[in-house]
Amino acid sequence: MSFTAFAATAAVLHLASTGLAEIENQHPLSLAEAILIAGQTDDPAIASWEARAGAFEHAGEAATALPDPMLRVGVANLPLSDLDHNREAMTQTQIGVRQSIPRESSRDLQRARQYARADGARAMGELEQRMITRAVRVSWLEAFYWERAAELTRARREEIRQLSEVATALFASGGGNSHDVIRVDLETALLDARLIEIDRQAGTARAQLGRYIGLEHTDRAILLNLPRLPGLPEASLAVDSLAQHPAVSTRNARIAASQRDLDLALEEYRPRWSVDAGYGLRGSRSDVASVGVTVQMPLFSRRRQDEGVAGARDARSAEELERQALLLDLRRQLDEDWIRFQRLNETAQAYETDVLDRARETTEAVLAAYENEQADFAELVRSELALLDIELTLVRTRVDALQAQSRILFLTGDVQ
Repeated sequence: MSFTAFAATAAVLHLASTGLAEIENQHPLSLAEAILIAGQTDDPAIASWEARAGAFEHAGEAATALPDPMLRVGVANLPLSDLDHNREAMTQTQIGVRQSIPRESSRDLQRARQYARADGARAMGELEQRMITRAVRVSWLEAFYWERAAELTRARREEIRQLSEVATALFASGGGNSHDVIRVDLETALLDARLIEIDRQAGTARAQLGRYIGLEHTDRAILLNLPRLPGLPEASLAVDSLAQHPAVSTRNARIAASQRDLDLALEEYRPRWSVDAGYGLRGSRSDVASVGVTVQMPLFSRRRQDEGVAGARDARSAEELERQALLLDLRRQLDEDWIRFQRLNETAQAYETDVLDRARETTEAVLAAYENEQADFAELVRSELALLDIELTLVRTRVDALQAQSRILFLTGDVQ
């Protein structure tokens, strides 16, 4: 291959790859892709909980180590009259070591407490992941609604514009009224103002979505097809699944940690031991050695230990009560979203099977009556605007139902 042919081939390949990249960046953003992008993004909120879990585990491993021994160096029985180290037989230079021995199970209990906290931190990370998935679904659906609302409003504005041309032509030929033209101009201006508000709401929804998928994807068009979310479990299974919710798992971990705190408080009733070993140097005389055991007797601090155990029991009871309250709150949220999901779907079905068809038939009938001079122009405009409101209400209802389903999936977990 000649150099010219090689360069031409390389240029073609470069243009092809550039074109593919542009096509990839321009294709509409679906909800599934948005969730995938959010899942692949290293969110700092999740990473922080993972870092905390690692910190707790390191602290747990550190708790299993024995305390450092204490070294003692000194001089005993030194005569103060002349400070002569060799005059008295009892004078000696001492070197001693003391090693504290923790209570029987305290190290294992401290390790278990830290690992329970690590489990709680990881459960919080899982909760954060669920919250991100819910937020992506809700914000994407919100952006979808406003994009669809803009599309429907612009289409209806075009219909009104065409009616404006008809009204202007009739007025110019002497067969219409001036207030028909003014009315169309007013309705067109109102639709323009509505489009400005729609663009503002769409921008807000995109900004919320960009928090999780990155700013490079926020300018992409939204795929204007309603997504299909994972199915919901049976009502009884949905209630049972609340016990496995990450928020509840976090409470379970806190209860486990508080139980270890109670066990450690009970350990305070047991004595604490220390072992001492010393060596005395006496110059020309025989050196001496000493070995001893020190025990801490929990006699005069009984009240402190009793209060510590009582406080640990109350703390564990508080965690258990908070878990019960959390389960009640989750059940209330599930019931509210479940009823909302069902009623919104029923409303949307009523609009699709009856209301929307009747609105379209009404608009067509009013247009035919207007062409036959049996209806006024204002009624024709009102029918067009009423059709737009019904179309927007149907889309809003479908989106609200999917957002309620997203909140249910946050509570129950995705079921494929």
